[in-house]
Amino acid sequence: YYEAYTRACADWVVGMNASRVYSILLKKHGMSDVFSAGRVQTPTLALIVKREKEIDNFKSEPFWEVLAKFDIEGKKYEGKWHQDGESRLKEKEMAYKIAQFCEGKDAEVHELVTERKEFQPPLLFNLSSLQATANKAFKFSPKKTLDVLQGLYQKGIVSYPRSDSNYVTEGEAETFPEILEKLSAFSEYEHLFPLPYSSVLGNKRYVNAKKVSDHYAIIPTEQVKDPSKLSGDEQKIYDLVVRRLIAAHYEKAIFDYTTITTLVEKRAAFISKGKQQIQEGWRKVIFQNEKDDDVILPNVQEGEEGKVIKVDVKEGKTQPPKRYTEGQLITLMKTAGKHLDNDELEKILAKSEGLGTEATRAGIITMLKDRKYIDVKKNQVFATDKGKVLIDAIGDKILASPEMTAKWEQRLAEIGEGTASAAAFMEQTKKLSAKIIEDAVEAESKWNFSGYDTESIQRKGKGKGKSFSSKSFGSCKLCDGKVVDKGSFYGCSNYTKTKCTFTVSKKILGKTVTQANLKKLLSEGQTDLIEGFKKGDKIFNAKLEWKENKVQFLFEK
Repeated sequence: YYEAYTRACADWVVGMNASRVYSILLKKHGMSDVFSAGRVQTPTLALIVKREKEIDNFKSEPFWEVLAKFDIEGKKYEGKWHQDGESRLKEKEMAYKIAQFCEGKDAEVHELVTERKEFQPPLLFNLSSLQATANKAFKFSPKKTLDVLQGLYQKGIVSYPRSDSNYVTEGEAETFPEILEKLSAFSEYEHLFPLPYSSVLGNKRYVNAKKVSDHYAIIPTEQVKDPSKLSGDEQKIYDLVVRRLIAAHYEKAIFDYTTITTLVEKRAAFISKGKQQIQEGWRKVIFQNEKDDDVILPNVQEGEEGKVIKVDVKEGKTQPPKRYTEGQLITLMKTAGKHLDNDELEKILAKSEGLGTEATRAGIITMLKDRKYIDVKKNQVFATDKGKVLIDAIGDKILASPEMTAKWEQRLAEIGEGTASAAAFMEQTKKLSAKIIEDAVEAESKWNFSGYDTESIQRKGKGKGKSFSSKSFGSCKLCDGKVVDKGSFYGCSNYTKTKCTFTVSKKILGKTVTQANLKKLLSEGQTDLIEGFKKGDKIFNAKLEWKENKVQFLFEK
């Protein structure tokens, strides 16, 4: 009781003070918007902004790889040149020299290593793992997965959804044979029966009362439902839960991973990797959507000799880090401890399940979307300029660090165990709030948000989509209307009356069209030179001009 009550009070005090101080100070910098900040949402946003900056600052570089095809006593396979664990060459000339050297030369199997790997069936689902799986399989947002799951729970066909445990008690495990027998009657699952193991009762991988906290893993209940009688989304989630349970009653999957090192002229080394499925096991039950790019290699022996029959040089480009998906964000919040430098604190976060709880993580992501800190497009998470501004303003202060959450969780757990004082914790929370205000006031003079579209970060009015400021940026190029801010683009104020189609997107090929440049476009017909437009791998500079009733690029001679 005291742990939960203290958490609620302390979150409120920190959130209230931090949100107010940053909203007030950022208003001085021309952004009259509400900037909410909090113990869980801010470190989560900081992780997203960090990745966004890694992508923005990434410089792509070309590299070359040498690929050879071998014929070893009639057995053919391909290999990639490598030296000291590196297969990429930075000089094109060097790649072609190696290729030339190897063309038509003698080759020998220098080393053959085969490693057998066994993969146990996956654990039963808790909410985070189900959200991550549904996002990967169906691109469902974490909130959508939770909503669908809640619906299934209310129908009585799956267990409690907001569970953080992957385990069940013996009592639950005893009901599995009956549940599985009912499932075997449906056409979707009948081919998976009879099961290799009829019960998991003695299996600690699934049945472990010590690892069941308030709730056990998400499983189908005894009120088994024919999946075909459910709606499309419900069917997908129910099917994931059912298959996880069936897979727990299957054998492990076994693969042999083979690496061949081939030497050309006893000098140039080429590596070939492949794998072979020895036992399908549980993979029969759970859809494996990943593409199997692994090659099946021929059965060669060390010391066998042959020839290089073909050599190619392949050019590539280094790729920036990938944006997080919503599913990865759930996993990232759960393991936020991985981003800490301090081992002790890492253990606490791992113990306290990272940032947020199973029940709140989807809500935190939805909140970051609603507060316009992040955008999700095609399941990719982007940080907005508003999100970047807040994290830049906070900098490396305590509010953006998972470290604070870790210390906080440690102390709250102690209150729950009766070994720490709730009153003392609240006193420290007040001091922390004062420190957050002090840090913000002190840092404000050094803030610099050039490069961000701060003019668009303004609070919206109560009317749908209406802004407090309906200020005009100039006259419409198609009619006598005024050009105003419409959210993600600038448009004509006459749209509702005449359906005037004049629009200018706020972002073009990754660059923000600032209000100053928009004014220039409307008054003079063209903007200043804008640097850094990105199209595919190309980066270019251009002005924007109004020509033939649309915005076009104007390249300087």
